[in-house]
Amino acid sequence: MSTFKPIIIHFKWDRENFLKAFNNAYNFEFKNSIRRYIGWFFIAMTQFGVVFALKGGRVALLMLSTILVVYWYYIKKLMVKKRVLKEFEKSPLKDKVINIKIGKDTIIQDGESISWDNIDAVVPSGDDILLYINKRAYFIPFGAFDSIEEKSRFKALAKEKGKLYV
Repeated sequence: MSTFKPIIIHFKWDRENFLKAFNNAYNFEFKNSIRRYIGWFFIAMTQFGVVFALKGGRVALLMLSTILVVYWYYIKKLMVKKRVLKEFEKSPLKDKVINIKIGKDTIIQDGESISWDNIDAVVPSGDDILLYINKRAYFIPFGAFDSIEEKSRFKALAKEKGKLYV
């Protein structure tokens, strides 16, 4: 019988980690949602607008199509980012140290125990990890692990539990 050594994670929930979490979660959720296909349709429609504008010499239609593309790819993300940054600044977790203990059967944070059955997915995102619990993303930065081996153990455990998203 082998004993499982818990994996300890600790990091400061500061603005830098928050911004990395936002970018990772936004990109992952956008790439894995119906919005992506709606976006393709949206862009196709604007491309038709550009073609008709160029053929007919309609500058206003060309401008509208360009503005829609810029909105879809850049402005929308900036608006969401600005809103969530305001929420972060008011958050009671701002600049707090987060401590998580990962066990064979549970994940414990601040005395609250979460069963692996309640974990939706563990998503590697570059060097960082997104932990999805009840459809909400929780960010674990690369530096939160004591070593690369600890991070590998976490991923192996998530894979064993059938929660690793690849």
